[in-house]
Amino acid sequence: MDKYDIRIAELRLRNFRNVRNGSFSMPSFLHSSPAPDILGIYGQNGSGKSAAIEALGLMQRIMTGEELPGKSYDYINIDSDSAVLSLSFSIEDDDGNRISLVRYEFEIRNDKGSAAIASESLYRKEEGKREKLLISFSRADRKLSPASALKELKASGKDTALDLMVAMRMAEKEDVSFIFGADAAFPILSGIMPEVKILRSYADTSFIVLAADDSGLSGGILRISYQQMKDGKPVKGRILLDISKPAVISSEEEEFLGNLIDEMNKVLSAIVPRLRIGIYKVGDELTAEGHRGVAVEIVSYKNDTPIPLRSESVGIIKIISLLSCLLAVYNSRSVCLVIDEFDASIFEFLLGELISVFESGAKGQLIFTSHNLRILEMVGSDSIVFSTANPDNRYIRLKVKPGNLRDEYLRSLLLGGTEEDIYEKTDPYEIGKALRNAWKRDG
Repeated sequence: MDKYDIRIAELRLRNFRNVRNGSFSMPSFLHSSPAPDILGIYGQNGSGKSAAIEALGLMQRIMTGEELPGKSYDYINIDSDSAVLSLSFSIEDDDGNRISLVRYEFEIRNDKGSAAIASESLYRKEEGKREKLLISFSRADRKLSPASALKELKASGKDTALDLMVAMRMAEKEDVSFIFGADAAFPILSGIMPEVKILRSYADTSFIVLAADDSGLSGGILRISYQQMKDGKPVKGRILLDISKPAVISSEEEEFLGNLIDEMNKVLSAIVPRLRIGIYKVGDELTAEGHRGVAVEIVSYKNDTPIPLRSESVGIIKIISLLSCLLAVYNSRSVCLVIDEFDASIFEFLLGELISVFESGAKGQLIFTSHNLRILEMVGSDSIVFSTANPDNRYIRLKVKPGNLRDEYLRSLLLGGTEEDIYEKTDPYEIGKALRNAWKRDG
């Protein structure tokens, strides 16, 4: 496994949010081919689109060793005491041939009004062989299995058993993954299971999940997500800038932001003709920590006239905030970018063109939710999953003739006929009546 690419293959949800059962596969996994992996999730409001994004975000967080977020109790379906997430990864060589399939599964359970990681397991499946359990941990009895893995772990050093027991207790106390987050266990596990180290590195550097409020502009704060190479290794992160006024940043941050903008400008004018952005230096300032810094404004240029970026349209700011990550997913096979509400504020024709370009040429994986139907005219049916009205079977693909996905979706909304209802019908007359009856003001 010296050289490999990591790619998401399949997500499964059970009792997560409003999804009692649901799963979907990426197009390349569906057909066992190295085709571009673009997947849009469409559906009625409240039908599980954002739940899928939240599940991927929670998976990414847990696999980087972070603790469960404070709202985790809300992840569990109201009719259940626990939620289970399972995410499969294809480990491939440079030619796109699968070396193995690795699956990570964990359960969060209601624990006296809050949520805790109840159990987690890691599996491996090699081509032509059955899936094999590599390691499983149960919090209730602090038990590791299978016996063969436990034996191999204990053989790796005389103090290993004690280290693992300490790691179990610390994982419980800190609400982190025992497999990926326990400092004492991680080096031991990764020593005999390279998949542990591989997946954590992937989650740290190349698995990027953006909720609806993680991109664009909110409260005057610009969020620029990025994935860059540093010292030959990928790094990811997010820059937060208050663009309602000049922002004070360090000279190192100014240099990094300048390099990021230079990279984005190489493609920005192709997306929005004649547009480029830059840094306008207002003057020297002290940072909040008392260090020397500089006050800057991000500006846009059209016809060489600088305009504060805050004066640009919300759609242009959204594109700028995503552009570094879009560059990464277009050019790197191991990058997976997940965006909730990708279509928000972006002109529908431009959005369709962008998705068409990515489906035909992107090396990495792009997963997004959207309400804009223009995209359905630009991609094949394998690249779209529809959420349904059935919480026990939340995600389906429509079987349609080539180039007819949008028409088939609209026909299904109006007439039904799919294996699951994809829309709980509303009555315009009843909506109008309710609007009238709700207006009970005097005068």
